[in-house]
Amino acid sequence: PSRVGALGLYDESLRKTTMWKELHEVRNMRQAFDKGFFVGGALASMMTATKGRMPNGRFPTHPNDAASLIKTGRAARYPKPDGKYIFDKLSSVFASGNRTRDDQPNHLQVAHRVRRPVAEAWAWMCPAHVYEVGRDLGDGMVTVEVTPSNCVQCGAISAKGGRLTPPEGGSGPEYTLT
Repeated sequence: PSRVGALGLYDESLRKTTMWKELHEVRNMRQAFDKGFFVGGALASMMTATKGRMPNGRFPTHPNDAASLIKTGRAARYPKPDGKYIFDKLSSVFASGNRTRDDQPNHLQVAHRVRRPVAEAWAWMCPAHVYEVGRDLGDGMVTVEVTPSNCVQCGAISAKGGRLTPPEGGSGPEYTLT
């Protein structure tokens, strides 16, 4: 059925194409692996063989940022920067050739009041020290301090609820082949 809105005709037209048929055949592949590697592999193989015709139809979907965080303690085991082989995040931002103004507008769309585990995950997974856990608000929530001028456009924030948009004027890291 067509959806009401500006893209209703587009949606209706898309459903009549061969591309829609191909997408329909592989619609549950990722969700199959929610049941584990081996069961997911078996389900994905059956879906491939039957061209997506599974007895139970569609598997439920969940937004990526709703998935639980797995804490492994890896941060505590990570070696300390020695300046020779292992560098801190800010030195790595400098080495990336980042040419971003310090006063550029923020191009990262994130909530500034989040649960502490989410803020800690953002700080850990960002390779450029863009996110810092701010002050504790007392109810399990903390503020998140964002330094967009450090961003190297890796896109890691997209995994847990944020959105990366292009920076002003195309600034950012100037990667070169070495």
